[in-house]
Amino acid sequence: MKPEREERVYRFDPADTSGVFLGLGLAQCGLIGGGLVISVTALTQGAPLVLAMLPVLLGVGASFARFGGYALWQWLPVLAGWLWMRLSRGRRWLAPLPLVPAGDGAATPLPPCLAGISIVDLAWRGRQRLGAVRDEQRHTLTAAVRVAGPQFVVQSTGDQERLLAGWGDILNQFAVERGPVTHLTWSDLASPSGLEQHRSWLGSVKSGDPHSEAAASYDELLAGATATATAHDVIVTVTVSRDRLGKNRATVDPELHLARVLASSMEALLRGARSAGLTAGDPLTAAELQRVVRTRFDPAAARPRVAGGRLVERLGLVTPANAGPMAVESSWRHVRVDGAFHRTYQVACWPRLPVAPAWLEPFLGGSGVTRTMTVVFCPVSAYQSRRKIERDLVKLESDAATKEEKGRRVDARHRRATQSLLDREQELVAGFAEMGYAALVSVCARTAEELDEHAEIVEQLAREAGMELRCLDARQDLAWAAALPLGLAPRNLWT
Repeated sequence: MKPEREERVYRFDPADTSGVFLGLGLAQCGLIGGGLVISVTALTQGAPLVLAMLPVLLGVGASFARFGGYALWQWLPVLAGWLWMRLSRGRRWLAPLPLVPAGDGAATPLPPCLAGISIVDLAWRGRQRLGAVRDEQRHTLTAAVRVAGPQFVVQSTGDQERLLAGWGDILNQFAVERGPVTHLTWSDLASPSGLEQHRSWLGSVKSGDPHSEAAASYDELLAGATATATAHDVIVTVTVSRDRLGKNRATVDPELHLARVLASSMEALLRGARSAGLTAGDPLTAAELQRVVRTRFDPAAARPRVAGGRLVERLGLVTPANAGPMAVESSWRHVRVDGAFHRTYQVACWPRLPVAPAWLEPFLGGSGVTRTMTVVFCPVSAYQSRRKIERDLVKLESDAATKEEKGRRVDARHRRATQSLLDREQELVAGFAEMGYAALVSVCARTAEELDEHAEIVEQLAREAGMELRCLDARQDLAWAAALPLGLAPRNLWT
């Protein structure tokens, strides 16, 4: 008898918490070491012992004491970022008057969190055009394409594994030494659909009412499904950097060369997506990118109507002169963009246990909440991966030896981190590329009260999926901008 097929599971590597010395991070070593130096200096200058010990006690307290679920030293960059935001960007931004666009059709100014961003039109495949997001500050170009696939949940386990392997092959091709692609992202906007299109079609085909009881039963079914029906808009972006073009930049126009590299990278992405069984259309044009940006600013207000209203509203036309927001106001735990409130989280912890291929489906379902999940993949070359793995292994082994000499035990977390590095090394030798990844989840609502309610739903769904979400306090404007499909993440967030 043929043995049953063993289902494949997927695991996430634990976060690196080994620190730089005896499990202490760089910030903790700096606080404790700095406090110790100040205390010793104070003692040599003849200060009283109680007063001289104060700096080292404050350093130890800031390194190990916890508040709000996190160590005190972890709040230092948050508070510094909030203060810098208040001084540099300000909490409130308004589009300058007059709002009537200039005769040259120039785009309206963008808020500070989107400074240096512009949408340009590039040549692609002869007469076709390719829309790209140009970042003047980071010298990057980003192109986007809508991607869809078969109904993943209803596929067999083997087909699910095949689709995931195909997506891995797409990412694997960009992990080359000094490759021009800095990162790729997929961004899924899930919003309540309301089944408006189906209701409109149903009203057009109804003729008479021969089966009133059946019609009433179907209307009741639709009423229950409307609350949970969700529409998804998945956009995949690829970002190339001018800093990675090489030495031939001196003989070729850098902007022209960067546009060619972006076009070739997009072609490779499209070929890989179609080989993986995904449906990918043509890259978004500049007008379509502007429409996407407007939709992500305020998903409810930007949703085009199915019937009724003016033609411009039904078509959802957006131009460079009106693509940007009119007002942005940042608070500690949310940012308000025009008429929508946004709260952005970072996925601080991924599932600790092995998961099945469709483990994320309940979270992506939406549950009647408007939210965006953006996952960033940063390709890592094989050479950089080997160096990092070797460096981390040496650090873990030296930490283990130091702990044994000091009479401290090597805990299970330390052993698991070591085994994870060994597994990564084997995968690298087998030909699998390494990817750095980060994820942002942005919740959108019409009011602050509704935002709190929807945020609690999303947090609970994340816990059920094995993820831990951390609200990016004091950086909501930067976090919201990084969650947009504009190629800004991750640098726009962590700097």
